[in-house]
Amino acid sequence: MEAASLMEAASLWAGVRFTARNGSPEALLTDAAGQGLHLYGIFSLPGGFYGHCAAWQYRRLAALARHRRVRLRIEKRHGLYFLLRPLLRRKGLWTGLVAWGLVLLWLQGLIWAVDYGSLTTGQRARAGAVLRSCGLQPGTAVTEELLRTGEYALLESGEFSWASLNFEKGRLAVEAAPARARPEIAAGTLHGLRAKCNGTVLRTNLASGTMLVAPGQTVEAGQGLIGTARSERDGTLIFAPAAGTVVAQLEWQTDQSVPLAETMSQLTGENKTNYRLFFAGHSAALSPFAPDRDGLCRTRHLQLEVFGLPLPCAVEETTYYGQQQKTMYRTEAQALTLARLQGLRALHDAFPDADILARREECTVQEDTLHYNAMYTVAADICT
Repeated sequence: MEAASLMEAASLWAGVRFTARNGSPEALLTDAAGQGLHLYGIFSLPGGFYGHCAAWQYRRLAALARHRRVRLRIEKRHGLYFLLRPLLRRKGLWTGLVAWGLVLLWLQGLIWAVDYGSLTTGQRARAGAVLRSCGLQPGTAVTEELLRTGEYALLESGEFSWASLNFEKGRLAVEAAPARARPEIAAGTLHGLRAKCNGTVLRTNLASGTMLVAPGQTVEAGQGLIGTARSERDGTLIFAPAAGTVVAQLEWQTDQSVPLAETMSQLTGENKTNYRLFFAGHSAALSPFAPDRDGLCRTRHLQLEVFGLPLPCAVEETTYYGQQQKTMYRTEAQALTLARLQGLRALHDAFPDADILARREECTVQEDTLHYNAMYTVAADICT
């Protein structure tokens, strides 16, 4: 029984079902058992029987049948071997498989996916933009020179203090450390720190060098605030780079002009989308048309996937939004709000850390234009 079970399992690879008629079927069964041929599933038929055996034992069984003048006939072949046998005879199929294998080996040199590791979403987007500017994106053939170019580009972007690119079997691994924020205290300089405007000193914070001013003192633009020397206990002066902050109270003025009627581009609600495919260093437009290059557009890059698996190619989607010139009219209140916003933006550009203490403002309307003047009293670091 165990031998029969083994043969049934072996026939899953290659087995035959046959009939045996005429001659001496009983003697054939005896000879088969004596030769170690394991037949199973035997049922009697008029003038003989039918049964099953492994395909590789059928020839020996046929030789015994000829000796006993028994006629064997194969009724059915079954098993995985007979399912694959037609395919094994097709040269074109095997040629195609070999060609596909060679293509896969070649595609290993292209970028299939980019792994950004532990970078945040914003850092990934900025790193991806930098790498695309160097030509590193899905579908690009990677070289050592291209990897080094990408690393230097990440460092020069100012976003990262350290970067490393590693490529293996279609996967580009990006490892980078975010750049540290600039310290609040100014970095040490060799020429000293001077005032960039007039003001009254409110407080100081010395990191290195010698503080030349004190709270309550009035300073003028260009006056030295922190020197590049410090005194030892015995009075000896030694060099030390100037570093620190001097917060002073100062007055800062801004003038803004805002038209009450202005012609500008407005969205019409129409848009067109262009797709461009990138593969193996080449690109092809998938939906070309003639867009307005001066118009508003948005570009994003898509990673093509099949059942969740990335492909070694990238698609650039550019959407162009239709615009038309239209005259916009503002009320005086709206123009005043816009002028205030522009003044605050200019103040932030001049003194990013400024605290507003007071504000005096004047506005007039002449020839459909609002003229705005504001005087801010602020506390800010005046070192330069």
